[in-house]
Amino acid sequence: MKQEKQSKKEGMKCSRSNLLLHIPHSSTSFPEGSNFSFNDLDEKERLLIDYYTDELFIPQQKTNGIDSMAFPFCRLFSDVERLVNDPLEKEGLGISYHRQIDEPPYNTRYFGDLKSAFSLYADFHAEMAKRLTYLGDNTLLIDCHSFSSQPNLLNSNPPDIDICIGYNEDETCPDKVVVGNIVQYFGSLGYKVGINEPFSNSKTFSVPVKYHSVMIEVNKRLYMDEQTLEKTEGFDKLRNEIQSLYRILIK
Repeated sequence: MKQEKQSKKEGMKCSRSNLLLHIPHSSTSFPEGSNFSFNDLDEKERLLIDYYTDELFIPQQKTNGIDSMAFPFCRLFSDVERLVNDPLEKEGLGISYHRQIDEPPYNTRYFGDLKSAFSLYADFHAEMAKRLTYLGDNTLLIDCHSFSSQPNLLNSNPPDIDICIGYNEDETCPDKVVVGNIVQYFGSLGYKVGINEPFSNSKTFSVPVKYHSVMIEVNKRLYMDEQTLEKTEGFDKLRNEIQSLYRILIK
């Protein structure tokens, strides 16, 4: 009985006053005047987009205590998840993507210019910081993503994982109860869960409040056909499961 009371107490500690859903990679749109559109992307480039994650994670009806922000442009033009001077820049996967094509005419494809990409990046970061500050202490930021089940430019050997949970080893790391509840929740639904695998860490923003950040990445095979880009029967099921998790995380 004593142990049960302690568990309930810890469970209460894991609750958050607010959730902020961060969706950086769901868009297929390029800014007006861009030299690129979604139709110009090849199969490898299209695998990089986190299709429908805005619909999967954001409740259709406004919900008290839950705010969200989705970046309105394609990550290939401006990737708001990257760092300034990101190590992936040398691979063409920094704030503004570029890619060396290994087929004729063997040119380098630039999906945007760095100045425009960084302007969008800075504006988005400023708005996210503003929202985090407004929500205040005890907010949990959920970094919402999907990943490809097929070899791609980010991961040449995708593991057999359904759900990936990521966090940072710093002051933004949620306590073990929060992480444990998320892992246990998806595991109880029959999903194979990876912790910081195949991707690690979670997005953070510099703000004058104390908050925590956790990344949730879902395998695209659970909800869509990566060839046709159409939703499958699993979409509604996964959306309901993801959004039911919020009731565990928020007071």
